[in-house]
Amino acid sequence: MVVTVPKTLDAASLVGFAERLEASEEHVVLVGGDEAFCLGLSLEGEPGDAVGPFVRAVRALRTGPPSVAFVDGVARGAGVGLAAACDLVVASARADFALTEAWFGLWPAAIHPLLVERMRPAAVRRGVITGQSWDAQAALELGLVDERAESLAAAEAFGVASRRASGEAIRAYKAATAPLDEVAAGAKVTAERLRDPEVRRRIAAFAEGFAPWA
Repeated sequence: MVVTVPKTLDAASLVGFAERLEASEEHVVLVGGDEAFCLGLSLEGEPGDAVGPFVRAVRALRTGPPSVAFVDGVARGAGVGLAAACDLVVASARADFALTEAWFGLWPAAIHPLLVERMRPAAVRRGVITGQSWDAQAALELGLVDERAESLAAAEAFGVASRRASGEAIRAYKAATAPLDEVAAGAKVTAERLRDPEVRRRIAAFAEGFAPWA
C-alpha cells in the first residue's frame, strides 16, 4: 500500500496518516508529494498538538507490516524521522535530508532514538549542531539511507521479498526491537520545548519570513 506523507505535519494530518498506517495489512511504501517528502512539523497553529499523533504514526510504522520510505525530495526534521522509522529507506537523486530543529531552539528528541539506530551518534550530533543537508549518497554512506533508486521498484521488491515471512512474526519482531519508550520520552521533551517563549519567538519569526537566528 502506498501512503503519501503530509508535506507538513500538524495534528489533523498526522491522525489521518497514522490511521492509514494502522489499517494496513500489507507492506507500506511512504512517498511524498511534489518536491518534498516531508518538511517536518507544521509551524502554524500549535505545533505541540502534533507531537502525540506523531508518536502514534511512528508506533504504527515500527509495529506494523514491513515499511519502506521512498524519499524523492526534501526531508526535514520529523520528516527525516518518519523515513528513519521505516524498515528500508530508498532515496533518489532528488533526496535532501537535514535536521534543522536547533534553528528553532529545539533538538530532535523524539526521532533521535530512530536516527542512532541507523547512524553513528557523532554523525547525528554533527547534523543536529550544523543543520547541514545530506544528499542521497551522503545519507547512504551515513546509514540513514539503505539504497539509492529513481523509482519505486526497490520498494516493491522489498515487499515481495517479505512475503515468505509470517506477518505475525514480523510484527512481533519489530515491536520487540522498537525504541518506542525512548521515542515517547523524547516527544515529551519536544512538547515541553515548544512551550518555551524563545522557541515560540523563533517559530513565529520563521513563519513571518525572517531568519529566527538573526
